[in-house]
Amino acid sequence: MVNRESSRPASAEQRLKEFGIELPTPPEPFGIYAEAVQTGNLLFLTGMLPTVGREAKFIGRIGAELDVQTGRNAAYLAALNALAWIIHEVSSQKRKDALKGMMNTWVSAPGIPFRSIHRLIQSVLPQLTFSFYRHQPICADFSGGQITSDAGLLPLRAFDQRHHLTCELAAQLNDPRQEDRVQHDAPTLLRQRIYQIVAGYEDANDADRLRHDPLLQIVADQKLGDALGSQPTLSRWENAPSARELVLLNDLLCSQFIRICSDQVRRRGEILLDLDSTDDPTHGQQQLSFFNGAYGQHMYHPMLIFERHSGCLLAARLRPGNASSHARIVPMLLRLVPRLQAAFPGVKIKLRGDAGFALPLLYQFCEFFQIEYALGIPANCVFRRRAEPRQKRLKRRYRRTQLPQRSFSSFRHRARSWPRQRRICYKAEHSAAGTNLRFVITNCPGRASQVFAFYNDRGECENRIEEFKNGFRADRLSCHRFLANAFRLLLHAAAYNLVNFFRLQLPLPWRSAQIETLRAQLFKIGARVRQTARCIRFHLASGWPFQSLFRSATLAVNSS
Repeated sequence: MVNRESSRPASAEQRLKEFGIELPTPPEPFGIYAEAVQTGNLLFLTGMLPTVGREAKFIGRIGAELDVQTGRNAAYLAALNALAWIIHEVSSQKRKDALKGMMNTWVSAPGIPFRSIHRLIQSVLPQLTFSFYRHQPICADFSGGQITSDAGLLPLRAFDQRHHLTCELAAQLNDPRQEDRVQHDAPTLLRQRIYQIVAGYEDANDADRLRHDPLLQIVADQKLGDALGSQPTLSRWENAPSARELVLLNDLLCSQFIRICSDQVRRRGEILLDLDSTDDPTHGQQQLSFFNGAYGQHMYHPMLIFERHSGCLLAARLRPGNASSHARIVPMLLRLVPRLQAAFPGVKIKLRGDAGFALPLLYQFCEFFQIEYALGIPANCVFRRRAEPRQKRLKRRYRRTQLPQRSFSSFRHRARSWPRQRRICYKAEHSAAGTNLRFVITNCPGRASQVFAFYNDRGECENRIEEFKNGFRADRLSCHRFLANAFRLLLHAAAYNLVNFFRLQLPLPWRSAQIETLRAQLFKIGARVRQTARCIRFHLASGWPFQSLFRSATLAVNSS
């Protein structure tokens, strides 16, 4: 015979006794506040504090006045007070029985209080519901705890630490703030800003939303749980560097290239410098923002120098919007080329640039330092007259065959301002669109067709500029002061070089991957962050399709 009493489902009070939990007396409300309000089938709770009667048992902040275990005990007491009010308010036996399922989930032994707190939070937070899934209802809320979407930055940060990249950059910056009032030091702010750029958060305003992200706190070397710098803090920091500090930061771009890429430079026996300028549209009242007729807009006009084989950015200089394409290029090279020649004696240095760099002073500079150069040069009446016979032959050949024609040749020329003759290579084309003539001034040996093949390869520099501007958002120079915007440009350059040095260590197919690909397939991975007494553990997404890349990147960084 079955005992009716034993087969009856346990009540909420019985379930509590099974766990050895005794509910306190519902705490007295403070002032005119009501702790519980019932509306229809809903019971709203508020003001659940770790109190006994009207006495607060725990006062303070976790991490300051309270440790983690004391905070757990306080949360557990607040949860018990909430349950006491629920049972006090629900008077009918039917509603008590309806609470049994909630007790099974909410209540746990005092040794593991977080389980009940997590369920209690889920029950009171606003939830989003979705009805498209036919198997079960779907609910969503923001109570998941410490979760990040950028856990793939961990191998990049390990590479950074191994080669001291951001540490060297921060060492070049003076911090005029009073030391006893500093909450975020210069290395932390620098890493916060650079890793935000790498992760795709290029604006300083993003810091207000990301300063509590656990991954960014870790890569910035901030104590987990302590907020990072806010947007006003970052803006004040970006306006602090002097012009001398910016020059030192620019020199450091070259120094890091020499240190990290020295082996491959010596194996290759060549350094190839690509010169180019780019437009940076301005909006607002930025200093030295001027209208540039060539681009038809108000802008800055940055100058960039890339090393072709490694893809590294060796120098970046912000210039006023009305600066010519070649402005300040020789002073930049004067700081760069002697250091490269001293670091790599016997290694050949070559240089390329478009017609905007047709500057006699630049030709003399290259010849003095024994640099092979190929620079575009605008056509003039003398050049067209020298190329006219070949152009006419191509035109007659096109009329006869109706096929596009192309030919290369060269000649020696000396302008009035030149101390000697220089070689001019040209390409003549004729097709249905008409005649096309292109001229290059060079001291490179070889046939004219080989010189043009070498010159045309500078299109790779355009790809690097596009990645720098669009992938790393280097055109977000929205500060008022010119020096602050110049510092921002160098921050984006440092972020670009950090990623570029890192991908050179990846398996071969990934060494040419651009930043958008790396973000989608390596840096952007969801993870739950859990801090224990022994370590900080990242639980990465189990279904992530690029786990092998993450492992390969981690192994490559550890062995580099």
